[in-house]
Amino acid sequence: TFRFKITYEGNPQQSLFGAFGFDEVGGQPMIWTLSEPWGARTWWPCKDIPSDKADSVDIRVTVPNDFIVASNGSLISTIASGDLTTYWWHEKYPIATYLVSLAIYPYDVHIDRYVYGGGSESMDIHFYTFPGNYEKYFTQISLVKEMIAYFSEIFGPYPFLEEKYGHADIARYGAMEHQTCSSFHIWSEWVFAHELAHQWWGDLISPDSWHETWLNEGFATYSEALWYEYNHGTGSASEYQMTKNMYYGRGTVYVEEPEDFTDIIDNPFYPGTVYMKGSWILHMLRHIVGDSTFFHILQTYYASEELRYGSATSEDFKEICEQVSGMNLDRFFYQWLYEEYFPRYSFSWSAVSNVEDYDLHLEIRQEQNNAFFWMPLDITVTTAEGETTFVVLDSLEFQTFDLTVPSEPLDVELDRDNWVMKIVQEPLTNPTFDEGILLVNGISWDDYRFEVRQAYENRAFWGDFSVDFWDCFNPPSGGYPETLPDPLGTGRVPDNVLGKYSTVIWAGNDLRGDLGYWQQTSIQSYLDAGGNVILITRKGKAFLNYGKDGYLGVRLDTLYYPILNCRSSHEKLTDMEFLAEQTEITLFDTTLAGEESTLLFESVDYSGKTWGLGVWKKPLDGGSLRAEGGQFVFISGRPYRYQWDQLRSNIEVILTDFFSEGGTSHSETAVRSDLSFRLDQNYPNPFNSATSIGFECSRHTRVMIRIFNLLGQEIETLLDTEVSAGRHTVIWDGKDMMGHDVPGGVYFIMLRSGPFVSRRKLILIR
Repeated sequence: TFRFKITYEGNPQQSLFGAFGFDEVGGQPMIWTLSEPWGARTWWPCKDIPSDKADSVDIRVTVPNDFIVASNGSLISTIASGDLTTYWWHEKYPIATYLVSLAIYPYDVHIDRYVYGGGSESMDIHFYTFPGNYEKYFTQISLVKEMIAYFSEIFGPYPFLEEKYGHADIARYGAMEHQTCSSFHIWSEWVFAHELAHQWWGDLISPDSWHETWLNEGFATYSEALWYEYNHGTGSASEYQMTKNMYYGRGTVYVEEPEDFTDIIDNPFYPGTVYMKGSWILHMLRHIVGDSTFFHILQTYYASEELRYGSATSEDFKEICEQVSGMNLDRFFYQWLYEEYFPRYSFSWSAVSNVEDYDLHLEIRQEQNNAFFWMPLDITVTTAEGETTFVVLDSLEFQTFDLTVPSEPLDVELDRDNWVMKIVQEPLTNPTFDEGILLVNGISWDDYRFEVRQAYENRAFWGDFSVDFWDCFNPPSGGYPETLPDPLGTGRVPDNVLGKYSTVIWAGNDLRGDLGYWQQTSIQSYLDAGGNVILITRKGKAFLNYGKDGYLGVRLDTLYYPILNCRSSHEKLTDMEFLAEQTEITLFDTTLAGEESTLLFESVDYSGKTWGLGVWKKPLDGGSLRAEGGQFVFISGRPYRYQWDQLRSNIEVILTDFFSEGGTSHSETAVRSDLSFRLDQNYPNPFNSATSIGFECSRHTRVMIRIFNLLGQEIETLLDTEVSAGRHTVIWDGKDMMGHDVPGGVYFIMLRSGPFVSRRKLILIR
């Protein structure tokens, strides 16, 4: 008999994500760990691969008395000795190395109870929060026990019922699914759902290797969509997938070389492939096998004796899918795990009467170059008698299908309910181009509340033109700005709406799903037929891929930049200032391809190089159905951060001089004949202590005058009342609405009465 002892001590070494961090929050030290994927080896001895699970773990940590240690499993004891306390946590369930964690801080601690087993049993839910966070995020925190109940119902009972579930605030990074005690630096309902779902997918069943990361990240991401479907009324998982999880980039879901990455941009956990595309694999599988079978698959996977508290490969999951469904899913899993990209469908149809009903001939083409996808597709045919949905199995570059419907087809839609990760271009059926301008909002109201509302209140994207309105998103809280008409619809713009308009203005942002809706809208078909388009967006490369960059005649750079300025390159357009930072912007070479493309705006980067920022394509022959059409203007930048007056003026020039659109609406013209305004430049300007602002109106009306800073933030309301006809003056004393002196700089005066807005720039010197 012999005994030996190994001592492992010292300061933890830094790994890719930090692994073991010493930070400070609110003046107090904070210690955290985040070991995924291979940081555990930097602070404790282990065979650091996800398939090598310890059957149990004891963690003993000694800290000053006012600190609290949150960790895995159950708290066995806390033993005080003088000024120090030793915490002993014991994880009784098998655990992967990257899931062992510490979070140490003088936390506020709150305990909730998850009741299960018909009310006969319960489990603690621990919340270790920074001061004030529990109250601040209580609405989201209070959902956690309902999330546990819901996921237990659809997946199987919470896997660590004999211990706990916990949340611990940390000082760095987003969030992490540490077993029984997730760590959070982002606090939201969706992140809470995601990390909780990992307790089943990632913690109970871990990926066998980092090649298979989608088995935890894709599953947890789709669990967000399932929670959304359960907890948000009419919302569907398809809606969540389109708005939160769409991915149009390259890369395979199976991570080919996980050991090669060196930073967050090129690592295998980057959201595009394993999170988002991985979640679509489950969404598509659900539709192929049907709801009841899909959830039976998940419950069977959860209950597998070979996989529970162990690890799995994609092949393990596929075998369970085939066993439960009775289907051969080799092609499905191969194409989505090991092929890049996704199908890009175009289709056309025709119908003829055969006396009793109609024969519909459908042609579907896959436009992508890398591989052809095998997928069952829903085809929804609308007739005067209602809708009929067929399922066709499409697998070739070009394929035809013959269907029969009871009466004349009015419309045909491919995968209307978005069960397939795809781009689809609908045929533009009999476009008329006779209803003027359609304004499409692709900026999330929730994420850019002030900026987007102010841009729309100031008519920055359409000026004095009459527009109809379409919103990619649901209405904002508090309703739409008064300058906008009610939206015609939400989501993607269907072809029977698109083809009515001579011009589409799309204010985009590539956040929360507008990119998905842009890619599902038949923009290229619309341009080819003779529609005109203005696209203003950040991350323009994502919007202009798959041929639209070639149509514009530009070579887009592959990176996203912050830009320093926006200078006009066209004699009729003006430079544009920024209201806030312009980041994540697509730039292009100023050398344009072909005589049909004209440079409109340019910018200089930090190195002094000049890039293209705006371009106008005018086809010499126009569109196929409209000789003056097919024009495409792209302006790169966050649309809500261009100075409103300058963007508005440039858009009006483009609509009038480039696209030959008509002027204001009839109703506005009638009002303008009865009412006019003049806002004078303030005097003195620049000023120090106070300045006088004069204005004139032609009749008795209500007038609002407000001051804004360069970020678009309201500083003060100088006037909000009814005034008589004639000249009036108001004074601004350089103070904000709280009576505090504002710093020197550039500010804006805005006068508004009904639909009329006028602005002036003023300069305050301190």
